[in-house]
Amino acid sequence: MIEPERAAPQLPHVRRTRMLGMLACVTAPAAPSIDVVMRETRALVRELGLAQVEPNVIADRSNLVLHLAPHPLVARVAMATSMVRVGMQWLRREVEISRFLDGRGAFVTRPSTTIDPGPFDRAGLVISVWDLETIDARAVDPRRAGARLAGAHRLLASSDAPALPEWGGWAEARAVLERARTSGAWSASEAHRVASAWERAERIVESARARTASFQPVHGDAHVGNVLATSRGPVWTDWEDAFVGPVEWDLACLRSKAELFGEERETIDAITAAYDAPYDAELARELGLVRNLQVIPWLAVFAERDPSLLPRMRARIEAL
Repeated sequence: MIEPERAAPQLPHVRRTRMLGMLACVTAPAAPSIDVVMRETRALVRELGLAQVEPNVIADRSNLVLHLAPHPLVARVAMATSMVRVGMQWLRREVEISRFLDGRGAFVTRPSTTIDPGPFDRAGLVISVWDLETIDARAVDPRRAGARLAGAHRLLASSDAPALPEWGGWAEARAVLERARTSGAWSASEAHRVASAWERAERIVESARARTASFQPVHGDAHVGNVLATSRGPVWTDWEDAFVGPVEWDLACLRSKAELFGEERETIDAITAAYDAPYDAELARELGLVRNLQVIPWLAVFAERDPSLLPRMRARIEAL
């Protein structure tokens, strides 16, 4: 789901993930330990036919990302998101969407072509397997990134795109909100501020279908951290949050950090300028509020595992 964020820019990494499916906001389990994840991942890939695998941690954020050395494969395992989501629906959709787009020439991360990509349920862990991308040390080319996002949107508008829920990420945010309210992360004044803004956001969501340039499958979490600089050029990753909604949603996700905090503005402006498909700029601007409200409850939940996220959460609330 939403990637935990901090005010400082993050180092690039090969895969950034969030996953899964249905919500369990009342009795959600604690995040699994890394030792358990390593053990279950080794056992899984052995069963899939890979011998002598040594998982190496690439990233440990909302999910644990493991290079299955020495093979050119990556395993992704839900960590912080497992505190809220259970099941595999979201990850199944990600594999389907990524396979669909890759098969039509879009530049996206690829489900494993060597072994079954899954997803797999192992002792309550949800694990998927992906081809390893070769990361380019240079920064993402923003012009190509914007054009490639628009190209993916055009492909997803076709009638044979995989089926997705409408407004999936926002519908999920409503449920995560209930978990966040009981987390103790918000003061009474912060909770009131969120509730007031939420009413405005619901009106924007209700109006969006009649205003959008295209109501269709979208990425769902198209921020700059989800486009990788690779040997293939910019590659859009982390499609597990894809849902049917306005294309302007992805532009709102893209622009959120620049509009709220002035961060990465040059890159974000260049990606936006290169997005060569129709969209309603005013709707994208208004959906920025909705995107901010989607992120805030997730940060409250992620902060249960990583309290260093609380200042960023509070800055987002202050921006409402």
